[in-house]
Amino acid sequence: MEKKEKLVGSIVMIVMCLIFLIVGYFCTKPKANNAEVTVKNDQVKNKEEVIIDKSNSSQEKEHYNEYKKIVVEIKGEVKKPNVYDMKYGTRVYELIGKAGGYTENADTTCVNGSMKLKDEDCIIICKKGEENKTNNNTINRSNSIKESSSGSDKIDINAATKEDLKTLPGVGEVTAEKIIDYRDKNGGFTSVDELTKVDRIGEKTLAKFKDKIQVR
Repeated sequence: MEKKEKLVGSIVMIVMCLIFLIVGYFCTKPKANNAEVTVKNDQVKNKEEVIIDKSNSSQEKEHYNEYKKIVVEIKGEVKKPNVYDMKYGTRVYELIGKAGGYTENADTTCVNGSMKLKDEDCIIICKKGEENKTNNNTINRSNSIKESSSGSDKIDINAATKEDLKTLPGVGEVTAEKIIDYRDKNGGFTSVDELTKVDRIGEKTLAKFKDKIQVR
């Protein structure tokens, strides 16, 4: 009889231990899961904040450019040649429209109406049969690739063409295109040192031609 009681007591103890283990397991598991969910939620929140920050930065830049003004001149065969205030990002065709459109004598065959205007640009529309004044026949960026009037032969990186940029030491076709892309996206350079923000141009590369360029 005494042996039976000991056996029963042992079984009861084992059952109670198992119950405590099971209850403890289920009590701690949700906490671990909750902690994991919290960490994941925090990570998602941080990612969303980064995306929002980048979006806000991009929106602020677009908002700034939307109200940025440039001053350009149009001459030659348009009805109202003059100096005009235009919005940043305006195209040549929009300037021609503001100048009253072409005259009857205008040579429109080589006008690049889709070209973006830059501050201080001068657009010249040639007369039919007139000798070409520029490489693209009717459009001249006369905010000076080279400052001949002052005796300086430095290249203005805010107006230079790809061919002009390729004359600089260490600048090939790809780098020249990257300079122009950066210039178009950011509305021009504010200093020659800003060129280091262009891919493929570091301090050493810039030093090779820094004395040959300028920003107007």
